[in-house]
Amino acid sequence: MDVYQQAARAMQASEEGKGQLKQLCLQKEVQKKRATYAVAAEAAKHVKVVDGLLKESGFYEANPTFWPNLARVMVYDALFGTGLKGEVRKGAGYAVKKHLARIKRSLHELMKKQKVASPQELIAKKKPRIPIYVRVNTVVTTVNDVIAAFVASGWRQMEAPDPAAVLEAGKAQHYSESDKRKRAADGDDEPEAKRQKDESGKAVKKGKKKKGKKGAEDAAPAVPQGHDRKVFYRDPMLTSLLVFPPSSKFALIKHDVIRTHKAVIQDKASCLPPYVLLHCLPMVSALDRENPEEPTAGTTVMGPVLDATSAPGNKTSLLAALSRGKRQVYAVEKDEGRAELLQKRLTDFKSPKVEVINRSFLDILPEEYPQVEGILLDPSCSGSGIVDRVCDDNLKTKQAGEKEEDEKRLQRLADFQFDMIRHAMTFLNVRRIVYSTCSIHRQENEEVVQRVMDADADEDGRWQLADIMPGTWGNRALPVFQNAQHCIRCSPSEDHTNGFFVACFEKAPSGKKKRKRLSKQEKKKRKRAKLEAEAAGESGDEVEVVVENASDDEDEDAVVETSARKNAATPAKEAPKKAAKEAPVKAAPVVEEAEDDKDGDEEMEEFEEVEEDEEMEEVEELEELEEGEEMEEEEE
Repeated sequence: MDVYQQAARAMQASEEGKGQLKQLCLQKEVQKKRATYAVAAEAAKHVKVVDGLLKESGFYEANPTFWPNLARVMVYDALFGTGLKGEVRKGAGYAVKKHLARIKRSLHELMKKQKVASPQELIAKKKPRIPIYVRVNTVVTTVNDVIAAFVASGWRQMEAPDPAAVLEAGKAQHYSESDKRKRAADGDDEPEAKRQKDESGKAVKKGKKKKGKKGAEDAAPAVPQGHDRKVFYRDPMLTSLLVFPPSSKFALIKHDVIRTHKAVIQDKASCLPPYVLLHCLPMVSALDRENPEEPTAGTTVMGPVLDATSAPGNKTSLLAALSRGKRQVYAVEKDEGRAELLQKRLTDFKSPKVEVINRSFLDILPEEYPQVEGILLDPSCSGSGIVDRVCDDNLKTKQAGEKEEDEKRLQRLADFQFDMIRHAMTFLNVRRIVYSTCSIHRQENEEVVQRVMDADADEDGRWQLADIMPGTWGNRALPVFQNAQHCIRCSPSEDHTNGFFVACFEKAPSGKKKRKRLSKQEKKKRKRAKLEAEAAGESGDEVEVVVENASDDEDEDAVVETSARKNAATPAKEAPKKAAKEAPVKAAPVVEEAEDDKDGDEEMEEFEEVEEDEEMEEVEELEELEEGEEMEEEEE
């Protein structure tokens, strides 16, 4: 089947919501898949420009029954691509060729209006291009080893990070592939010797071939030639990332480094949430007691973490890699099939200490995972920031009713995202929640965060926003509420990444509640109370003993301990241990652990989590008293 026909069918199916454009072009029945996808993707990305030219030139008035998608791909290729190919003496090709002069006049008028010198410059302004990022899997290898593998296979590492040079290298390589497709015409897989023909179909002489080649090189962007088109550099911020030209994706997928899971293709913006959750990037964090107002990195220690929407697993595997096997990671995925793929992917990456949970995050009760201290939330969103999806969105011409439906869909997504964050805040010991989307819509980003902060303010107001990379990351969130600019945005034009949004919620530590060290009299009271409980256990009676709290704070309640009925066969010497172990206590609020103050006072801890050495010291003293030491009586 004709490449144009296949490309038009794929665009039509994508427009009708039957799948992503790339998947449709790579189906089994499609012939010349690469050529089909190339022209379909380019036409889809610039569909607004092409549609405008078709309208201005009066093409549809002259050809009212012409299939719009077929007109799009043919006109795009004629104006911006490799030139109109195939049969032009009849049918669709003849209609487009007959009208091409008018379309070109409309193109020149648009170029003057946009103040650009060439058609390529016109569409370059409309087309976002970002590098390809390769994240090294540091669980199984090192960055230096991966760099050496790429260098050995013909790639050159740049001496300094230069996103513009990488984008230009990819641009030159992209034009080279277009030239190759132009020479291939309808036979994409024909050998090079058969492609050297001029427009009349005769073979080009050797001398003319060299001249033509030179002219093509002169027209290409001024970048290093040949081998230097295969360049990359190491990202200075996230040092496990390597940055490659945009057109190198197919070559990278086939590379042994990717196939053996020593590295994975992952956009830089997608790597930021795990780094923020584990405080591996500079932040002004309320959890950093020593530097609460200064941007620091790595100064807060995070316990077990949970990825609430884990599949396909790139962020989860990065959490595991950054944890280096010292932190438990829980990966939640509600879909059974995706959970199985997630487990396989994590196994391939050899990600340590990761447990896959096949449940919906909203169905997980907070008390089921009281040990979790950090939650990563990247819930379902519109995906409007992903560059590869832009072409599919461009195909969908929005009518009034469809625009209204899109607004409703965004609102449903925003409500779901709000519910996810609020549920995460109910987990008992969670101190930090990182929320991210691959969306550029304010409804899913700043407005969701604002709703969360307003809802929290109506309750106890314990949550606040950490300031992510102040002074380091220039692209901030929209200033629509107080401290909104503590969050960050990512954009293709400014940051050379997909469109992204990241916010970091932190539970503000409570005020410093302190307890004084136990006085001698208080220690004696506690010893006497436990001995009485032991004696009551031996006689088979139940005695309720009130033990005064160690703290002098007025807001602390007395803790009531009730001794359990003791077995008559239990040795008397073990009674204090059992009484101390079985005595239930009233739960006290959880308070962040901190260092002692200069005067030696300790920060208030949860009463039921008594340090082990203090327990053993008290038990030993009780045993000595029972064996013969005289207990000093206190007169109250």
